[in-house]
Amino acid sequence: MPNRQKSEPGRRTRQRILDTTLALYNERGEPQVSTSLIAAELGISAGNLHYHFRRKDELSAALLERFVAEFDALLPPAGWRADDVEDAWLLLHLLFEALWRYRFLFRDLSGIMARDRRAAHRLATVFERAVGASRGICLGLVERGVMTATGAEIDALAGNIAVVSLYWLSFDSARHPRGDDAGKAMSRGAYQVLMLVAPFLRYDSRMHLERLASEYLGG
Repeated sequence: MPNRQKSEPGRRTRQRILDTTLALYNERGEPQVSTSLIAAELGISAGNLHYHFRRKDELSAALLERFVAEFDALLPPAGWRADDVEDAWLLLHLLFEALWRYRFLFRDLSGIMARDRRAAHRLATVFERAVGASRGICLGLVERGVMTATGAEIDALAGNIAVVSLYWLSFDSARHPRGDDAGKAMSRGAYQVLMLVAPFLRYDSRMHLERLASEYLGG
């Protein structure tokens, strides 16, 4: 029991460090944030910070692991199929919320992957799962007669959906450098992704998508 009582404050401090680091990374970018700045923001000594994370790379790696765990948990299991357009819209919104929470990762993704081979492997795995979920959207809509697409078209769409989903927020923030409401950015992203699918939808399903998008985009 005494050991547990000692470890609980340590876990809480570690969590506070990660939460503060994530906020600073998102605000300023990972390269511009030092461990000294993180400690000052937390109001703790540099020694206390280094007790939990000896190097900045350890902080970044811990946040990457947290992102991978959260994102992977949101992705549906293998063999999942979307029931309808709204099913796809909901999944995309959930994924965009996770991407927004860890948006710093995608500002310097190539640099992070170059510095950390394990990170590259972990991200490659979760990205492949994202392609699988994208394929599930397309296959589900085809199986339910909502859209028409060949196998080759589905393969291309699955890759395109994953790419646009994963990099949308970085692209959108570059277009709106002064910042924007996160909800609007995510709704725009979901709409942009589903517009890749729209040409393959039956007329009534495409009209339904347009109405759904209008509600979320405030049109």
